[in-house]
Amino acid sequence: MKRRFIILISLALGLSLSAGSVQAAPKAATVTKIAQQLKKQHFTGTVLIVRNGHTVLQRSYGYANFAKLQRNSAASTYQLASVQKVFTAVLFMQLVETGKVRLNTPLSQYYPQIKHSNQITLRQMLDMNSGLFTTTEPQKMLSDRQLIKFAVKHVQVKHIGQHNYEPVNYLLLTGIIEQITGQSYQHLVQKRLLQPLKLHHTGFVLDGFKQETHAALAYQTKIAFLPYLFRVHTTRVAVKRKLGTGNMYSTASELFRLEQAIQQGRLLKPASIATLFNATDGSYRGGLYNYRYFFVSHGVENGYESGLALSRDGNSGVILLSNRRIAGSLSHKARQIYRQLEL
Repeated sequence: MKRRFIILISLALGLSLSAGSVQAAPKAATVTKIAQQLKKQHFTGTVLIVRNGHTVLQRSYGYANFAKLQRNSAASTYQLASVQKVFTAVLFMQLVETGKVRLNTPLSQYYPQIKHSNQITLRQMLDMNSGLFTTTEPQKMLSDRQLIKFAVKHVQVKHIGQHNYEPVNYLLLTGIIEQITGQSYQHLVQKRLLQPLKLHHTGFVLDGFKQETHAALAYQTKIAFLPYLFRVHTTRVAVKRKLGTGNMYSTASELFRLEQAIQQGRLLKPASIATLFNATDGSYRGGLYNYRYFFVSHGVENGYESGLALSRDGNSGVILLSNRRIAGSLSHKARQIYRQLEL
């Protein structure tokens, strides 16, 4: 009787393990299929997929520097473009936490010379619902203060309360952050975000990107069989004027760690996280598109493209960083992969 019982238990365990293997196999097959699809689509860059804190896929495609035949790798650094905006939102919320500023404060408290600024709150600026927009950018190198002054002079207002994605919102928020702290945006990012997380390959394009051993250069061509025909060159002026909105770089793994730290309360209190990212319908809040179970972010600048989808608990996500744009949006691709793998 005892022997029969042991046999039955063994059979049950065997069936259980077999069932588990059958369920796990499609997941691995799906990951393999995703990797193959990216290659087939001529994706150039690095993909990182994390599920419950474990790396499911980290793979790089194409060249970081075609002239030197240096291939992209896990260590490759890419310019992030608008993905940076959430970092600016986090710095702002840190000031809210310490009582140095309030979300419902009108913009007029800091920039009264902007038309209708008394009707616009800082919260609306974080969510791109302020109605602020610009149609001109500086054409020469300016300091942070001069950039803000230029924006204040040229900014216009239309349809307050309606969503309109305009980087000037985050440029002006950066100016407010610098006003309140008396410190530069760059210093605050280094001190409050990068140093605590020990991120050594994340920084500002004008300061450290060229010094990065694995910096991925940007390429652009419409000729499929000549993917590295043209380098994308940009000016220091074009990079500098993206203050607080899109002038940083990182690796796929360090970007994931930073985004994860934000959602897991290592840079903000839980209440601040809930306040900042308070939508579930895909609306833009605090630098991210907020869905019920995950966030999405997207950036395009100077030949680079970034796309990510991150779970609300920060344990799972998809990072796509590219130095050569292909058809379609990488944020849509990241979201598609996220749902495909049921992260």
